[in-house]
Amino acid sequence: MIRVYNFKIFFFSLIYLITNQLFSQLSYTSGTEPSDSTKIPEIYSFRFKKINRDTISLGINDILVCDSFCAQGIPYTYDALHSFNARRMDRFGGYLNVKINKGLEEIRNKGFHSDIKNLYIQINPVTLKVYWFAVLGPSTDGKSYVRVDSRGSAGGGLSAVSKQLPRMHRIYDGMSAHKFLEFNENVRVYYDWNGNQLCDFKGSVNIRQHFYKYGTFDASKIESVLIDSSHTEENKVSATEYTISQPKLQVKTVTKPRYKYYKVKSGESLSGIAAKYHISVSQLKKTNNLRSNTIQIGQILKIPN
Repeated sequence: MIRVYNFKIFFFSLIYLITNQLFSQLSYTSGTEPSDSTKIPEIYSFRFKKINRDTISLGINDILVCDSFCAQGIPYTYDALHSFNARRMDRFGGYLNVKINKGLEEIRNKGFHSDIKNLYIQINPVTLKVYWFAVLGPSTDGKSYVRVDSRGSAGGGLSAVSKQLPRMHRIYDGMSAHKFLEFNENVRVYYDWNGNQLCDFKGSVNIRQHFYKYGTFDASKIESVLIDSSHTEENKVSATEYTISQPKLQVKTVTKPRYKYYKVKSGESLSGIAAKYHISVSQLKKTNNLRSNTIQIGQILKIPN
């Protein structure tokens, strides 16, 4: 009798579990909202699609500079998401602008006026990882764009960015400023401000960053600006000032440029230009990082003084 009784308890318990499971599935498929305990948090269902770098088109002399950085676990984490340059309070950041500026220098070392053609930025809100892809290449308007810089705000809006821009522009005094990207994205909030993960989606925060490129037709200004802005990029300020743009440094006067600049004309050769300035072909090639004697019409060559 005891065995039969235990078997009945087991049998009816099994029937109850199966019936309850079928009822739950029926309720869900019929349009009834499942209970909070059965919901899948949005943070686990979110899907992020990263740009495939192989799909980014490049010109003949263009280069692709790309990298990523992660703000996860960083204090003031949503402020860190717009740190495409070093964040001023603690020097955290992806140093996007610094790496782009090195790429622009590489373009000029090849003998071209440098320019940034495109900049793509993506933010994965679940991992707090920022991906960026910059297309750099020869300028098509005759200017050399030698510096990229930006200012931004997390949650502060357009007014918070705008008041930072005049001081940034003064760093590049004498060069024209061109805004080439206004990044503006409402990023889903899966973390609190101190980088602690939340159990689910909690609204959004606006990440805004304005990117400018600074250019000139005057090659003699380039070296002076590079010296001053490189010092500014390394400048550190106190934590209380980190939302304000970097101060302008005193301009250093360059008594004598290291190079002259020469634009190649039709029918000219490397040997002819070298003879004109009384230097050897090998010296001219070394100065301009040339691997062959081939030069192009309109190419800018650096001539050592």
